[in-house]
Amino acid sequence: MMDQTAVWVVRGGNNNELASQVKPRNAVAIGWSSVGDIVKISSRDELRDAMESSDPGSGTPGSVGQLYRFAREIKIGDYILTPEKITAEIHISKCTGTYKYDASIFGSDYPHIRPVEYLNAAPRKYFTQTVRNTLGSTLTVFRADIALPYLEAFLGAGPVVPTGESEGPLEAGVWADDIDGQARGQILEALDNIEHHDFQTFVAGLLEALGYKTRVGKKGADGGVDVLAYPDTFGLEAPRIKVQVKNQKSSAGIQDVGYLNGVLATAERGLFVCTGGFTKDAENTPFVASGNVVLVDSNRLLDLILEHYEQLPSAAKMLLPLRRVYVPEKPVAD
Repeated sequence: MMDQTAVWVVRGGNNNELASQVKPRNAVAIGWSSVGDIVKISSRDELRDAMESSDPGSGTPGSVGQLYRFAREIKIGDYILTPEKITAEIHISKCTGTYKYDASIFGSDYPHIRPVEYLNAAPRKYFTQTVRNTLGSTLTVFRADIALPYLEAFLGAGPVVPTGESEGPLEAGVWADDIDGQARGQILEALDNIEHHDFQTFVAGLLEALGYKTRVGKKGADGGVDVLAYPDTFGLEAPRIKVQVKNQKSSAGIQDVGYLNGVLATAERGLFVCTGGFTKDAENTPFVASGNVVLVDSNRLLDLILEHYEQLPSAAKMLLPLRRVYVPEKPVAD
């Protein structure tokens, strides 16, 4: 079975100055120029070390993750979207080549290049509000697979779908409920773009905000346990919590959840965090019903994040930077 074509958003420069150049140059580009050519770098750890060596402080998890995804995770044949603010269009391209370092195409500030075939430009309003919320993320490089059926329909490569133009005019005013829904969607998309080991660190930070002491497992084989959490500093008090995390689109099944349950000793409990949610058979297992293993999907995780964000350690906040904003509640009609 072939993998589904991925959809990526690659923003066009710090001030959107590159968006209009995607078509004539048949390429997209991003910055982080100080690190130089990364064609021989094969892991995030290597990339972080290179970024820190060239520009101390630049190797933050978010920056490393976005540059690594641009160079290594975008596949030939994937869609690449580049929003343009002035025209309110989304430029649609397909990736046609591997990463290269070339400062002659977009200039020395944007030397990291992926060749593309330019396909078309869609009006931003063509996409539904939900898709536009996702495309509105402030990240430079991120996945937006939610846009795939709309792209295929627009390009004549898939069935017709309801578009944003069919949603009707938006009600005047921007109210708390509207902003809350948009923000939750963008936060979930940002969570999806956190690399697996960094996601373990983030979940550990959330548990620390809840009052637990934690230890993050090493990269690689982990015996089904990504994070250990304890009520006390030394891990002597019960219950000890073994945590498995999966940052993925697909749901975790009964085999995944059962494996975690299988590594629990007496007086231990399991916590399974999966952004893709869980299958019904996983949710209905006896060890979940008894509370021996607790399941946390993306919505429950997001609720915990929003409730305890201020208490998160700085390392976790760096992985998911958020800012509190106040907006008015919608007036109640008389």
